[in-house]
Amino acid sequence: MKPGATLTERFNGWFVEPIEKLKELPEGDGGFLALSAALFLCERYYRAFTDTHYGRGDDEPFKIAAAKDFGLSLDDFKCFWMVYRNGVQHQGIPRKYVDSKKVEFIWNISDEFNAIPEFYEINTYKREIRLNVWKFADLIIDKFKTNPIVFRKAISHTFPEVRDIKQKE
Repeated sequence: MKPGATLTERFNGWFVEPIEKLKELPEGDGGFLALSAALFLCERYYRAFTDTHYGRGDDEPFKIAAAKDFGLSLDDFKCFWMVYRNGVQHQGIPRKYVDSKKVEFIWNISDEFNAIPEFYEINTYKREIRLNVWKFADLIIDKFKTNPIVFRKAISHTFPEVRDIKQKE
C-alpha cells in the first residue's frame, strides 16, 4: 500500500485484491479465509448502514437490515449468522446450530450455490444453509463499492493511512 492511498485504494488493497488472490488457489482452498473477510465486511457494512457501528451493542438493527436486503426472514438470517459468521469467526469453519425448536442447521458450500444463503429442508428437524463463498464475497464487496455513503461511514475512521517510516541514521 502506497503512502497517501485513498480510502478506495486501501479497501481494494486490504480486502478486494487479497480475496481475488485467494480465488486463484486450487480447489477453492482459500474459501474459508475469503468467507471470513466477507463476513466481517458484511457486519461492518450493515452496522454502518444502520448506524450501529460505534459499539452501541445492539445487534438487532443490522440483522434486520441484512435480512431484508437478502430477502430472508429475520429468523433465517440469524440462523445463517450463527452457522457461518459465528462458526467461521470463532472456530475457523462454519458450525452446526440447533434452534429453540430443535431444528438443526448445517452448512454446505459449493460453486453451484448462490451469493445469498439458501435454506434447504432435509427433513423436519434438519435444514442445510447453502452458500457460494466467492459470490457472497463479491456481493458484499459490491455493496461497499455501490453505496458511497455507507462506504464512508464504514471505512473512513478505521482504515489508517500507510506512511513511510524514515529510519534514523
